[in-house]
Amino acid sequence: MLKRIACIIASALLACNIYAQESLRMAGDRMGNGGGFPTLNQGGLINNEQTGRDSTVVDRGVPRDVKMFHVGSVLGDIIPVPTDTAIYNFQNLHFTDGLNGEYNHLGNMGSPRLSRIFFHREGGQFVFTDALDFFLIRPDQFNFTNTKSPYSNISYYRAGNKINGEERFKGYFGVNANKRTGLGFNIDYLYGRGLYDHQSTAYFNGSLFGYHHGERYEVNALFSYNKLRLAENGGIADDRYITNPEAMAEGKKTYRPADMPTNLQSTWNENYVMTGFLAHDFKLGYYKARVDSLPDTTIIHHDFIAVSKVFHTMEVNSDSRRFIDYVNTKNYYANNYLPYDSIDATQYFRIRNTAGLTLIEGINKWIPFGASAYVSHEYRQFTLPDSLGGKGRDHMHTYKENNISIGGNLRRTIGKAFHFNATAETVLAGTDLGAFHVTGDADLNFTLWKDTVRLRVEGYIKNTNPSFYYRHYHSQHYWWDNEFNKEFRTRLGGSLSIDRWRTRLYAGVENIKNYTYLAGTPYFPNYMEAPLSLSSISARQHTGNIQVLSATLNQNFKLGILHWDNEVTAQYSSNEEILPLPLLNIYSNLYLKFAYAKVLKIQIGADMRYFSRYYAPDYAPALEQYFVQEGQHRVEIGGYPFINVYANFHLKQVRFYVMYHHVTQGVFNNNNSFLAPHYPINPRMFKLGLSWNFWD
Repeated sequence: MLKRIACIIASALLACNIYAQESLRMAGDRMGNGGGFPTLNQGGLINNEQTGRDSTVVDRGVPRDVKMFHVGSVLGDIIPVPTDTAIYNFQNLHFTDGLNGEYNHLGNMGSPRLSRIFFHREGGQFVFTDALDFFLIRPDQFNFTNTKSPYSNISYYRAGNKINGEERFKGYFGVNANKRTGLGFNIDYLYGRGLYDHQSTAYFNGSLFGYHHGERYEVNALFSYNKLRLAENGGIADDRYITNPEAMAEGKKTYRPADMPTNLQSTWNENYVMTGFLAHDFKLGYYKARVDSLPDTTIIHHDFIAVSKVFHTMEVNSDSRRFIDYVNTKNYYANNYLPYDSIDATQYFRIRNTAGLTLIEGINKWIPFGASAYVSHEYRQFTLPDSLGGKGRDHMHTYKENNISIGGNLRRTIGKAFHFNATAETVLAGTDLGAFHVTGDADLNFTLWKDTVRLRVEGYIKNTNPSFYYRHYHSQHYWWDNEFNKEFRTRLGGSLSIDRWRTRLYAGVENIKNYTYLAGTPYFPNYMEAPLSLSSISARQHTGNIQVLSATLNQNFKLGILHWDNEVTAQYSSNEEILPLPLLNIYSNLYLKFAYAKVLKIQIGADMRYFSRYYAPDYAPALEQYFVQEGQHRVEIGGYPFINVYANFHLKQVRFYVMYHHVTQGVFNNNNSFLAPHYPINPRMFKLGLSWNFWD
């Protein structure tokens, strides 16, 4: 199946490139040899006889100028971002645990994950997909492309074999009709078969984008469709298969993952996530004359100077989730609220419209900032089962919520020394009446002892309503209706970066009142005559205050071709029972970086991930979320160094790598090799990846 999809996508990308080339050629034929579209010779270079240029000058036939940008989801502002052509550390791009290994997950590629760094956690209304952010891309994170020639990229990743391996194929295409208008698409297919039973993941994404940046009118549009299906096994039935294999039956010292029994079978989560996004604006301003004087003539240009713009953004989300359990698992869930054959499903629909006025930055030296004011309306709709053991599958209830908000933004992005960005928004009417947030950041850049120093501060104050699904949730195994207060959060942080020292230090503190979370009793099997513990989870709210302190040091060293990059995060939670965090989280990467024949760039090394022991949140298959462990059967994980060995290469427009994953398996006496309670790290395996750019 994957090979068929790969062939179809590759053919589509090739056809798009051929079409783009043919369109340029036909346009040149229509305009004649001097019409601005010169043909290419057999070497792929511009035919200088047609252009009349000096034949000794060699030009490239295909310009390779690709720029990418994001579009703000509220203000619709254009934010330039680096093009995705990173040469080094490319081998970590396909890891579910992140580039620097900060995520807990279930082992298989694309499985639900949770950051161990509290300040990196984000959430939305449809909480079931929060843990799937490795694959899902928000509209304000999508890469729009502005390119002078048709640009496409094909990426492929593979590990393991056809029985238990994992694969991912990505195709991206972008083309410009002119310097102001572009369009393209993105296709992403992930298939992780899983080394442990009943743990497969199968994800698909298809996205279309287009934009037109005219002199006065500007529009950006995106549509994305995702289907995500993952099998749930509830973790291995006995952790001793990993921690103490000698104690298990048959006297074996090691067990293959497929030989280890799991807690669930024939159980799936299925998600459909569709997103539409539109941002457009109309600029207001005046024309300014500009004179170009040539020896024999004078040319007068009339340049449009934008002073302000009227903007409108719209985001539409249509998400659904279904929990499928074909086997009525006994002795796992504490409750069964619906008849067994009922549909355990929920749907979510949201549309947010924002309209406002922006004063464009840089129009006047006396006003060195940009400003925006806006009003927004948000409509949310949730559908849930709504009859305890009664009408069953046919009875679904719809809940509706509306909010009207106003907000404003001040920012300075021009210049090199000082920048800032501050936004405030409050809900004037609706379900979330009284909710507000004020966020901001600022940075100062200066030279000290011939080195560049950057100081940055950030912070926010938020008063927000907990997600609907924390307030109301009805399903086969979990059911609650809560009246929660709004969460009140304040955060203050800052960073110091010194380029020559290759040092970056970040520190921050956050206070949370009315912290809302999931907690309950994790499933604990009845072996060794231990009392049986069934999964019972609910949404909770802690009415007191919780403080979180966090500090991260990035320190990189270099001696010739030898490099050693490090990231160390220390965290403290004032209430570990409710908000458990590891004291230390470490990523260390030791490698050689050099070039062969000035063309082939090579990176060879090993990297390590480590976090201290703590009672990490457990995973609830029927909720597709992580929850805080309670009770006597809580499980600690961590204290285990996890090392990969890799070789990373870059040759012209091709990036590729090979890796030996988890080389520390069985090396240390500590066998606590889990990234989530009862979910072991995958054993040793060989991995490879490839990314190929095309400009034609």
